[in-house]
Amino acid sequence: MNTPIVTIPKPALILGLLGLIPFFAPVVTLWNGDPMLVGGALSLQFGYAAVILSFLGGVHWGRALAGDRYGPTGPRLLWSVLPSLLGWVLLLTPDISVKLIGFIIAFALAFLVDIKAVKAGMFPVWYGTLRKILTIGVLAALLLTLAASFSAVPVGA
Repeated sequence: MNTPIVTIPKPALILGLLGLIPFFAPVVTLWNGDPMLVGGALSLQFGYAAVILSFLGGVHWGRALAGDRYGPTGPRLLWSVLPSLLGWVLLLTPDISVKLIGFIIAFALAFLVDIKAVKAGMFPVWYGTLRKILTIGVLAALLLTLAASFSAVPVGA
């Protein structure tokens, strides 16, 4: 069985890939940068992660308001605000490892919810493909940051 090739609209792909920069820029600083910049790099990555989680929830909020059969049900609206709340709680978490693991879990969960929504027809197939690419990138950046926190690289916020 051949899997059809999914074409992601170029603007969505380009903007999505550019959106990975704030996840990877701190990684470069952590592994190669000045130890004096580590705290700022982590703040950048964590703040951006929380913002992107909010964005991912907002996609579902917008879909719920579209006025079709995927209307504003309680569970759909609950999910649409949950990523924002998770990001906010994680920003308040003082332990860097717990924060990173929390963000990793939150992004994996958001991906699973999005894939389920794509399979249900709520979003186009290309959105699922884009989310897979971007989630792999986000998780890679967060895992590299986590690895830095366990290495000799001085990590602290």
